[in-house]
Amino acid sequence: MATLPKPEPERPRDGAAQADRDAAGVLTPPPSSNSARFGDEPTVVDAAQPQKASGAPTALDIGGSYQATSQNYNSDAATLVPGTVLGRRYEVVAMLGEGGMGAVYKALDRELNRAVALKVIRPELARNKAISDRFKQELLLAREVTHRNVVRIFDIGEAEGIKFITMEYVDGEDLRALLLREKKLGAEEAVEMIRQVCRALEAAHNVGIIHRDLKPQNIMRDHAGRIVVMDFGLARTVGSDGMTRTGALVGTMDYMSPEQGLGQSLDERSDIYAVGLIFYEMLTGSMPFVAESALASLIKRTQERVVPVSNQDNTIARSVSNIVSKCLERETALRYQSATELLADLEGWQGKRAGATLSFHSRVGPWGQTLPWPMIAAIGTVILLATVAWILRDRLLASAAKQQAAAVTQESLAVLPFHNASGDPTLDWLGSSLAEMLGTAIGHSSRLHSVAQDRVQQVYSDLRLGPNASMDADNLGRIAEFSNASMLVWGQYVKFSGQIRISATLQDRKHDRTVPIQLASANEENLPGLVDQLATSIRNNLSVSSDVIKDLKASSFQPRSHSAAALHAYNDALRWLRGGQNLEAAASLQSAIKADPEFALAYSRLAETDSALGYDAEAEQASRKAVALGQQSDTANKYLIDAAHARVLKNNKKAIELYEALSKSVPEDSDIEYALGSLYTETGAYDKARSRLAKLLQADSKNTRVLWQMGVVEMMNDNPQAALEPLNKALSRAIETDNQELKALILQAMGISYRVMHKPQDAMREYEEAMLINRRLGLKRNLAGNFIEMAIVETVAGKPEPALVKYKTALQLQREIGMKKEVGDTLIDMGTVYESRGDYDHALQNYKESLQIQRDSGDENYQALCLSNIGGAYL
Repeated sequence: MATLPKPEPERPRDGAAQADRDAAGVLTPPPSSNSARFGDEPTVVDAAQPQKASGAPTALDIGGSYQATSQNYNSDAATLVPGTVLGRRYEVVAMLGEGGMGAVYKALDRELNRAVALKVIRPELARNKAISDRFKQELLLAREVTHRNVVRIFDIGEAEGIKFITMEYVDGEDLRALLLREKKLGAEEAVEMIRQVCRALEAAHNVGIIHRDLKPQNIMRDHAGRIVVMDFGLARTVGSDGMTRTGALVGTMDYMSPEQGLGQSLDERSDIYAVGLIFYEMLTGSMPFVAESALASLIKRTQERVVPVSNQDNTIARSVSNIVSKCLERETALRYQSATELLADLEGWQGKRAGATLSFHSRVGPWGQTLPWPMIAAIGTVILLATVAWILRDRLLASAAKQQAAAVTQESLAVLPFHNASGDPTLDWLGSSLAEMLGTAIGHSSRLHSVAQDRVQQVYSDLRLGPNASMDADNLGRIAEFSNASMLVWGQYVKFSGQIRISATLQDRKHDRTVPIQLASANEENLPGLVDQLATSIRNNLSVSSDVIKDLKASSFQPRSHSAAALHAYNDALRWLRGGQNLEAAASLQSAIKADPEFALAYSRLAETDSALGYDAEAEQASRKAVALGQQSDTANKYLIDAAHARVLKNNKKAIELYEALSKSVPEDSDIEYALGSLYTETGAYDKARSRLAKLLQADSKNTRVLWQMGVVEMMNDNPQAALEPLNKALSRAIETDNQELKALILQAMGISYRVMHKPQDAMREYEEAMLINRRLGLKRNLAGNFIEMAIVETVAGKPEPALVKYKTALQLQREIGMKKEVGDTLIDMGTVYESRGDYDHALQNYKESLQIQRDSGDENYQALCLSNIGGAYL
């Protein structure tokens, strides 16, 4: 069920075991930049978006790189003078650039003692939803890409009415400034820069993101020669509409692909075209498709092939010229199909990849090459067949769709939030609570997929539907499509004179059948009984076999309480728990228990929540109360309580046995599947954990908590690089939903991944960001984990004194909240540091104290470790 295990950090139990790790660096701001750039070319946006009147710029481009120019300087823009402190954290050092949207500053992050770039949006523009959405879009998409050639974006914030993004400060200059100074570049230098740009695009494209506004101003080079791609403000995911509609013109006109200029749908190959334009300019010092205006040049791109680079400068190798020409093919099918393909030819030219050769599409060669007639005939045949296929596409696609639909035999059911038709806002809570209770009361079967309630909520969010949205044919169709549900249950409720009346509808979309159901209840205390009646009516009207009906009935359960207020609070807690927000969940569960002191499941959930927060004594007490109250519960509820009890007592073996039994009798329950996934992670069964979590992500790819846990699995399984992909996605979601508690956990997991990858400075940055959140929220367990991880980095760096200080702080926090097992583990860590300093008395004291704790907890492995360390200290 909704339990939230914290990832156990990889801890060195022997100081010598990790002596070969990289030394941790001191976090100091990088040297000041001499040159940076602020995008000065206009970015074309959707004309339907609201724009500022009276001569305001049409650009939405704040620019990922930052050198001010007189062309885009706006004296009316609000500026932050050096010394200004934004949000009591970011001290402005200098302005790097300014434009119509706002400005970019070099700033000092005073909490982390590092230089950052501070991208600020003008206050009067922050109220424009389109601009604000783009601002957030840049953060969310850029965070999904983890690569040394993609700018690191740290966070989004708002202070004193100013919205801002903090990002990596790049000490260098942008490509536009470089070209203005050098005019053009040599082939070797240009190829190396483009190669790194392609590495950045490859990383973005691999996670489904296209940039859409690549230009010299968005490409930075630092003083070490590293290329960094900036400004994901117009980026979008492949297959989505992003921030615009099909047919809208987005991007910088000088660097648009033909299909972009025509407002057609885009994919990775549009970015490849932009690379070709930039590459051409770098080699020749001028742009191709010269015309009297940017618009005229764009029109030429949609109609003509490019004049080869070698025609402009015959000193440029034909092989390099051909690479540029292939990037700039008008038809997308004739271009490089991916950044990876382009990289192969670039590195082949450099000699970095043996056997890589330029390969043009069979329909076209380099400029001026003629094709033999037999090949032309073959090409004609291909074109003819393609034309026939295009003409018959609807029939072919319809046939394929029918075959695909026939292959899907499993029915699926989604219970939607009920509509409050009473006009009384105090009853709004009942809508989602009815859906939650109905979902478990109907039951589960391996032959009927039940759409989880958190997935339903995500679908509503994606479709921008409120809880009381009209259930018309269009909305129902979209909900069914997004949730992959063949059957939907929805309805409404009213209250008259203390009596609740529910009207529900079951719609079987596959068989085009709709069943209305009406029930009534005398009062709120009979709500569970009313839900049981409603669940029975729905079960009996499902288009499934009698065997499935039996499965559903056998697995049916719901939380039992005589108090409507307790059920309200309990269902609120479930939503908090599924979001990884234990503090809010604990408050709701306390309210549930106050309203109904005999509510067994509420005590059980509170025990899980207290355990996740590190309050072991309180967790055990609540869990034993749940077990006592749950003796008379139905089988499913009793199993849930017993499984949670085993976990609270850290008897993971028994907890797994109970949850596996529950999974068989109550299949498709997302809470049970998540509990198993996290237990498998804790016990080192990573393949099993990955399988359970992958199943959950297949149902809801945006589930922040599951993405985090999947990252933890990879991190614990010594795949730190693989961990960063789900963790970055989770971090984007946590920022988007302002989930601070889970954000801190994700940052901690990312820090551990960086530590294992021998990147101590990156690790320390993530730990410190997590620490700020945990300190603010008062999350002592998680804060202790931050101190322990920082101590590990300092121990490996040969800094035992500051490491011991942090271990002692962590130990104090753990003891304050009553943690037991973790105190014993931290004592071992401290003992290894003492021993490495030759302080054997303190080391022995720690090992012996830990040994008693490990015996009390029954952890035989750690008992053996303590005994071994004690023996070693005496030698």
